[in-house]
Amino acid sequence: MERFQKPILLSILGGMVLYLGAMFLSDFQATRDAILNVGLLGWAVILGLSLFNYALRYWRWDWYLRKLSQTRLPHRWHLAYYVCGFALSTTPGKAGETVRSLYLKRHGISYSHAFSTFFVERFLDLLSIVLISCAAGFLFKGYGPVVLITGLVVFGSLPLVHSRKVLQLLTDWSGRHQGRLGKALEHLVTLLKSSAVLLRNRELFVGLVVGVMAWLAEAVGFWYLLHILGQDVSVLMAVSIYGVAVLVGAISFLPGGLGSTEAVMTLLLVSLGVEQAVAVAATLICRIATLWFAVFMGLIVASVLAARGITPMSGDGVKV
Repeated sequence: MERFQKPILLSILGGMVLYLGAMFLSDFQATRDAILNVGLLGWAVILGLSLFNYALRYWRWDWYLRKLSQTRLPHRWHLAYYVCGFALSTTPGKAGETVRSLYLKRHGISYSHAFSTFFVERFLDLLSIVLISCAAGFLFKGYGPVVLITGLVVFGSLPLVHSRKVLQLLTDWSGRHQGRLGKALEHLVTLLKSSAVLLRNRELFVGLVVGVMAWLAEAVGFWYLLHILGQDVSVLMAVSIYGVAVLVGAISFLPGGLGSTEAVMTLLLVSLGVEQAVAVAATLICRIATLWFAVFMGLIVASVLAARGITPMSGDGVKV
């Protein structure tokens, strides 16, 4: 994990600067008071809903990976590897989470199976967030095109994954090109073939239902947070705000959606009449309890594994 220490530290530092700046630009005292008003029970409920999100997504990941690799890992190890990936959630598109593949290689699971599972997981997460963001397209002016275009692109790409013509075309191209381009096309063909297995009717439906339930859990946690802070915001409105904020963060490709997710969440709350200091506090607490909770869990688990001599390994056994 040594090569990832610098980007992790930079993302944490960037987040701290961003959040402290937001507090000072609003009303530092009022924002701090709102954060303190959440209380231990409030934090327990919100973090518990985040854990529920992680648990559902882990179950889906484990199920998908077993389908591809035909390998069943002990849950205590597989869950640890999955959580380690969260340490790199603050990378564009969460691509750093593919570090799981390096842990899984120790158990004979190929990179292609791990990468395909990661790709499908990200695809279904985006699809789930689009679905829970749909209401925002009607409730908030200007966000309809964002939800609609993203939804069309994501749903429209499903037939391409299953298209034999597209697969044959890429296979032909890979045969005509040498070097890195040819290799890249070969890997893409392998990725699409494996992904198609996980995006068949039953697998797609179950994976999507699990994704919607997982992300709704965090969205409901956001509503509960607003309720604790004394804000009369409906569940539908809170879920819509959370969904579209996460969606904008995802399509921005900023590390962890930093800045974009927070900005949308705060602006939409203020547009509903929530005081700016409370809106900032709710946004910061939500992000700490979702994104940063996962990051710190990942760092802790990775450190525990490293202390036991278990580190990400490349295919030739070299530590990275």
